[in-house]
Amino acid sequence: MPEKRIGAMGNTVVPALLALEQLGFEVSIQNGSVGQRTIAVRGEEEYFAEDPVTVLGLIKLIELRSWQWSANDSELEKTMQKYRLDD
Repeated sequence: MPEKRIGAMGNTVVPALLALEQLGFEVSIQNGSVGQRTIAVRGEEEYFAEDPVTVLGLIKLIELRSWQWSANDSELEKTMQKYRLDD
């Protein structure tokens, strides 16, 4: 078992907000009829999700795949089979 582990739990929300601020994002939390939305804005970039941990994941997605983050047909098929997402 790995020595270092972390999971998306309640105790990661505040550290995620702090990390977003450390990365230079203006962060806001909006409460709506369907729940909360975390919005992080930096310059021309805007990321939003239900929670700040997911927002950090979106930022990492863009860092790794750029704004052309979408998977192509080949990537979709290969990854769906690899992780058995088509079952």
